[in-house]
Amino acid sequence: MGIIDNFIRQYEKEYDFYKQLARLGHEVLETEIFNRGIKAMVSSRAKRIDRLREKVENRNKTKKYKSKVSIEKDIVDLAGIRVALYFPADRKIIGELIEDLFEIVETKNFPEKSHKPKFEKRFSGYWATHYRVKLKKTDEIDKRFTETVFEIQVASVLMHAWSEVEHDLVYKPFSGDLSEEELSILDQINGLVLAGENALERLQKAITERTAKQDEVSDKYELTNLIHSSYNNSISNKILNFGNTEFVNNYLKAVEKLQTSDVLNSLSHINLNIKDSFSDQFFQNIIKINDSSENLKKYFGQYTTDKRKISGFESFTKTWITFEKIIFQLLKESGQENKKNYVPTLELIKNVSNLTENEIQQIKDFREVRNALLHGHQSYSNDELEKYFEQLKSLVTKTLSKVDKNMQDQLSEELP
Repeated sequence: MGIIDNFIRQYEKEYDFYKQLARLGHEVLETEIFNRGIKAMVSSRAKRIDRLREKVENRNKTKKYKSKVSIEKDIVDLAGIRVALYFPADRKIIGELIEDLFEIVETKNFPEKSHKPKFEKRFSGYWATHYRVKLKKTDEIDKRFTETVFEIQVASVLMHAWSEVEHDLVYKPFSGDLSEEELSILDQINGLVLAGENALERLQKAITERTAKQDEVSDKYELTNLIHSSYNNSISNKILNFGNTEFVNNYLKAVEKLQTSDVLNSLSHINLNIKDSFSDQFFQNIIKINDSSENLKKYFGQYTTDKRKISGFESFTKTWITFEKIIFQLLKESGQENKKNYVPTLELIKNVSNLTENEIQQIKDFREVRNALLHGHQSYSNDELEKYFEQLKSLVTKTLSKVDKNMQDQLSEELP
């Protein structure tokens, strides 16, 4: 039995394993794409045995495999996931998401400059990004699944459809090589697909413009689209991650709708010079603007049914919001007000407040507690929440004493 036969025979035995691996990756990725409000279709598969044999035999003509191991190193798409995006511009967001969810082994962007097509094309061909990844190690996933590489292909819905047709007809011809006329027609279809992608990008922009003119935003896909558009227009050469829109979408779900003016106001006050992601800062800003107790209760009620704990979440968060308002009042009084940014850095807090170094460190720790609460990442006991609230309130009260007396009463009334 030859090398290829041995490889195929082994794959037949492991087919169910690769099918399960693809399903696990599919579930992880599709869940996050949905939660973050990105329009896409996700599919997965283990490679068909007959197609795998055909691929290996074709590649062997140039690769000249010496062993089964050499085939295993070359063929990495035994398990594969395909992400078909409604809007091509979302490739960057999906890329950031994949890098966050999986262990990246290799990334390939298409078209490749070194690739020479089988015929002279007028159009640029396949535009996509392929990720070779592994599942991250967790206690819930068997070790075998976290040690095996699989592939995730990301492209637009239109590009995936065209590539499927072209790949099967040009690179896997079942009835002889295609004629020049057939190749020319496929190339022309590629041109139509590229024009279609341009139209999809224009459509996405039109949706953003329409959403910005509405009085309210109640759809998570429209909200994510608006945030992403602002991100693309803001970052230029700045290095700032887009981040996770799941939490702000959960907030939208809890409160049902947001005033578009509040959304745009929150987007206009993103600080590009701190490490908090674009989406996280937007979430912090929107909560600061919509800081009613009822909205916070609705949001935190998604993570626990314990009314005392919800009250603790709410008290701590409202106290933190008041603290940031005090800092900006101090910045204003000292002539350092920055109307562009809502999120103060620790350096700014240190410069304008009357807090000691140890107290600044406490503020840093409480910021992490605030983030954990808003993201639902960590569950604190009622006693812990009460303790953190009292400690934070003490620091806020001390900072408030430095504010001009005309503003002290107004800000003091906002404390729980």
